[in-house]
Amino acid sequence: MYKRFAIYTALFGLGFISISTQIYLLREFLYVFQGNELVFGVVLANWMLITGFGAFIGRFSQQMKDRESFILFLMILLSVIPVLTVLKLDVWRSVVFPTGSMVGLREIFYSSLLLQTPVCFVSGFLFTALASIVPKTTKGNPLGGAYAMESLGSMVAGGLVNFILLWTMGSFPSMSIIAVIFLGSVIIFALAQHNFFVRIVIPLVAGAIAYGLLTISFEGISLMLLYEDQEVVFDQETPYGRVIVTEQHGQQNVYENGILLFSSGNVINDEESVHFAMVQHDRPERVLLVSGGLSGAIPQILKYRPVRIDYVELNPALMVIADTLEGIHVDSVVRLIAADARRYITQTENQYDVVLINLPEPSTLQLNRYYTDEFFTVLKQRMHANGILSLSLPTGSDYVSQEAGNLNSSIYYTLKNHFRNVIILPSGRNYFLASDDSLSLAIPTMICRKGIATDYVNPYYFDEQMLQDRSRFVMGKLTEESGINRDFHPVAYFYQQAYWLSYFRQNYTLIGGMIFMLVVLTFLAINRVNAGIFAAGFTTSSTEVILLLGFQITFGFVYQALGVMIMVFMLGLALGAASRKLLFRKHPLRNYLLIQLLLAAFVILTLLFITLVPFLKQTDAFVFSAFLLLSFGISYITGLVFSFAALISKGGTEKVTASNYAGDLYGSALGALLTGVVLLPLLGITLSLALLALLNTASAGWFFLSGRKLGN
Repeated sequence: MYKRFAIYTALFGLGFISISTQIYLLREFLYVFQGNELVFGVVLANWMLITGFGAFIGRFSQQMKDRESFILFLMILLSVIPVLTVLKLDVWRSVVFPTGSMVGLREIFYSSLLLQTPVCFVSGFLFTALASIVPKTTKGNPLGGAYAMESLGSMVAGGLVNFILLWTMGSFPSMSIIAVIFLGSVIIFALAQHNFFVRIVIPLVAGAIAYGLLTISFEGISLMLLYEDQEVVFDQETPYGRVIVTEQHGQQNVYENGILLFSSGNVINDEESVHFAMVQHDRPERVLLVSGGLSGAIPQILKYRPVRIDYVELNPALMVIADTLEGIHVDSVVRLIAADARRYITQTENQYDVVLINLPEPSTLQLNRYYTDEFFTVLKQRMHANGILSLSLPTGSDYVSQEAGNLNSSIYYTLKNHFRNVIILPSGRNYFLASDDSLSLAIPTMICRKGIATDYVNPYYFDEQMLQDRSRFVMGKLTEESGINRDFHPVAYFYQQAYWLSYFRQNYTLIGGMIFMLVVLTFLAINRVNAGIFAAGFTTSSTEVILLLGFQITFGFVYQALGVMIMVFMLGLALGAASRKLLFRKHPLRNYLLIQLLLAAFVILTLLFITLVPFLKQTDAFVFSAFLLLSFGISYITGLVFSFAALISKGGTEKVTASNYAGDLYGSALGALLTGVVLLPLLGITLSLALLALLNTASAGWFFLSGRKLGN
């Protein structure tokens, strides 16, 4: 009885450390490589592919003479690999790629593949190996129970990370604590062994490792590597991202998730981001500033003597550092608002004369929310009749590539859906000005006429005729064929990805060929049973991406709620895998077919809900509960699919465990990679979900037709 408990504890611990490591490694890859959903998809796909490969190789563990001792060795190894991997990632970034260099997708692909291989391969191998020894202590196919325990461990880890660790400490201390907790499951498993030497040595080794993890300052080593020759004056890990302020030769630099938000002393950028729009209005009394206030924009706005400035910033940590930055002046007319800007604009009744959106380009689905048709619809309702809107994109100077032209065109024509006049001012960035009132390119003349004191935005710095010529050149490259950017059809995000990739002009044939080869090998090895697992894994990861995107758009980044969604999702997987015996005692083949069709129907239900969310007049609590129920439902059905597949699959425990677990991970990997990068930008949410429903229906059809041929 104790041995059964020890095995399930080990599986629980495996899920606990695996999902925790996944969360922190993804954050670190995005942080170190300044990534977006494309980087996220590549890293996550590599994670699942390598884990699936490890699970497949784990089937051969039965051939080992002292299998359980080898499992203990791998568990000890797994306790230290995550922390060392993150540290190795920092070393890799600082040594392989020079400071300030841009890292292409190919380098990110190879880096994530290489750096994640140890932790992913070991965790995948351990799942198959641990699941394969359960039959010694229980009857029937153990895979469903093993999957349930691993998912339960993942759920607990998700709650610990999202509700406690992300709010209280940095990555390295958090990962050290997670490893120490995991070592507890290692000790429990070791004490269940018959070998007296193992029962004594493993707890001593685990204790020594725990002491080392809790006492070594990995955080200091990491910062020294990443910010060489810079003094770190502020470092805070928040659920919204990691905020770091460094100082170098008197200049202060503010980073969020590894991206340089701004540096002190950049007067040109401050003036351009403010005066191009502010000077267009006769009397701008009320101004809304979305991000960028700490860079020096607020003193520039105050030159127009507004009655009120509402400065909205998502990350409260950026507000905290205002007192630590030199030259930051917050006037009495400035109201600081720590909130998601889109949600604030949706809920406020305030009206504004000028709206300045100082956000980065739509390089992520989160940022794309501020460049969509739906956002501009709400924003215009918060602007006075002659209000001015300003936002910006990267400039191509005197050359506009096809990728940049598509991006500019998408934003331009999306704005034209709501404003009579839209102009583009190419300077340090391409500044888009939109209004129902008249707009002028004669910026230097208007600055002089109004007597606004500036250092750069004036006739001595700007050539007015050149500015007008460049504006006509850029606007001449616009095309309506680029399409309108929408929340659930984010074409601007897709164009931004293409624009980013165009910097490298790399040949991605090898990467694409490797992915294609993996897909082909998967389908060659797949059978009618684990085809359902593959489809379910693909559907689950894709639908979760869509639900999280819908949640972002509806509520903004309420991180506590996102933590709840992750917990609910993992709980659904665990309960789905564990409840099959209680709910479906007979007719496993028929029920497996029905469960696949139920998954397709649930995807259609998700489609209907996402479509209706903008029109629902219900309370936030009702809509939030609906998101949770959908997340739970999709994961619960997936857990059932996995448990049924384990029951009806033919072959030994190791073979069934390896093939089914690998099929689930391969499907999830492709779903994570393709949904945010290809399906949503190109097809939109409606067609993407319809495709997912079709995938599961086709899988069910294959299972049914193959069964008839086989006579069952």
